[in-house]
Amino acid sequence: MIHLAFTIDREVFCIEIKGREVWYGDRKWGKLLRLVPKDEKFIRKIKFSRNKIPQHFIELFNLTKEEQGEYDNAKDEKELSEICIRDARKKGAILIKNGIS
Repeated sequence: MIHLAFTIDREVFCIEIKGREVWYGDRKWGKLLRLVPKDEKFIRKIKFSRNKIPQHFIELFNLTKEEQGEYDNAKDEKELSEICIRDARKKGAILIKNGIS
């Protein structure tokens, strides 16, 4: 398992990679949310949160077919973590912790 911690606009969020799954968590969610493969109830959870979770998260975690292909073709957790770090940096996030356990 690889644990990545990022900060963006003074908010800290984490990404955990367990096998072939990528999980997201921050203080607003409380629990981890599966990003890859996408959680079937993801959009529903955001809409029923009554704006506790920002609506822009729906677009933030949408992957194009090209990006989805990259995640699917990654060989191991380390390669997945590199893809996650690159994508988070594109969105303006700063890596503050990279831990492997």
